[in-house]
Amino acid sequence: MKWNEAMSMLIKLSGMVADEKLEKTGMFGVLHFFDDGYVWGSNGFFEFELYCGSDFNAAVSASKFYDVMRVLDPKLTYDIVVDDGYLVVNREDEQVKLNLIQADGVVTRVTSLIESFGSEMRGVEIDWSSDVLKVLKREEKVASSGSSAVEYRVICFDRRGIFATDRVRIACYFAPFIFGEERVLLSVSGVKYLVQVAEDEQLEAAWVVRDKLYVKFSRGLYVGVLGYDIDYPDLGEILSGYKQKIEVISVDISVADEINKVIKILDPSDVVYLVVDKGWLELRVNSSRGFELSKRLQEVRMDVCYEVGVLAKDLDDVIEGVIELGFSDHVIYCRSVEGVEYLIATIS
Repeated sequence: MKWNEAMSMLIKLSGMVADEKLEKTGMFGVLHFFDDGYVWGSNGFFEFELYCGSDFNAAVSASKFYDVMRVLDPKLTYDIVVDDGYLVVNREDEQVKLNLIQADGVVTRVTSLIESFGSEMRGVEIDWSSDVLKVLKREEKVASSGSSAVEYRVICFDRRGIFATDRVRIACYFAPFIFGEERVLLSVSGVKYLVQVAEDEQLEAAWVVRDKLYVKFSRGLYVGVLGYDIDYPDLGEILSGYKQKIEVISVDISVADEINKVIKILDPSDVVYLVVDKGWLELRVNSSRGFELSKRLQEVRMDVCYEVGVLAKDLDDVIEGVIELGFSDHVIYCRSVEGVEYLIATIS
C-alpha cells in the first residue's frame, strides 16, 4: 500500500489508543491492519476503524507507530509492506521497520458490527456545533477528576442535556446533545477523544449499540465510545433544587478571569473565600505557599452578606468564563458563558 491522507490521520488516532501496558494483551493499544483496507485500534474506552487501503493482515504497537511515524514527511510518497515479521515503510534511501505483534483474541470490528445489526440498530442524531464541543470539554474536566469508581467517570447524556460530577462538583448543560435515546452514559475518556476527532471531521451517522455510541465520520472513519448501564444520579434535579434557594448575580467575565489568575498560583488545597460584604464581591486567600491576598472584584446589588470557602482545585477549570455566581452555606453556583451550570460544595 501507499502512504496516503488516511495514514496521516492514523498517526493522530494511534496516539489516542497508545498504551504500552495494554499492548501486551495483543488486542488493546495495538493497530490491527486488515487486508480489506481497514485498520482498527482501541484502548478499551475509545475505538476507531479507518479505511487506509491496507492489503495485508498485521498488528503493530500503537505507541511505537505514533512515535516513529511522526518523523516521516506526510507530503512524500512511501511504500508500506509487511516483510519478515516487520511493518516496513520505504522511500528511496529512507526506511522504517516496526516489529509485528502476535495479536491475541478476536477483534470486534466496527464495520462488521454495524453491518450485522443492520435495521435493528438504534440510530441517533448528534448536535456537533462548535459551542457544544466547548461544553463537552468543560464537562469532561469535571468527570475526569472524579472518583475511580466507574459511575463518576462518565458523562451522562439524556433528554434534558449533558451532565457530569466528581462528587464535589456538578456540571449541567440543559440542552440535548444526543437525540433518539432516553439516556446514554459514556466513558469520559472516550468522550475526550471523540471530541478531538469531531473537531476535524464531518459527521455522517451515529448509532447506539450494546451500550456503546458509534459515530461514522467522513473519509471512512468510524469511532466507538464505551458506555455503561448503571444507576446514575439525576444531577439536573439536584442543581435545580439548590438553584431555587440561591440568589444569583451577574458578574463581568473579567471578574472570572481575575479569580482564575489567582487560582493558578495557589496550592490545590488552599481555601479560596468569596465574600459579599457592603455591596462588594471580594476574593480572600491565605495561601499555604506563604502569602495572603484580598481583592475587591465587583460592586454587586445584594443585601445579604456571605463568606463561603471552596478549595482552589475545585474552582480550577470551572471559574474561567463564568458570567453568573450564586452563594449559599453549602454550595457555590456558577454559570459559564457557554451555558454550563455548576454547583461546587463549600468548605464548612
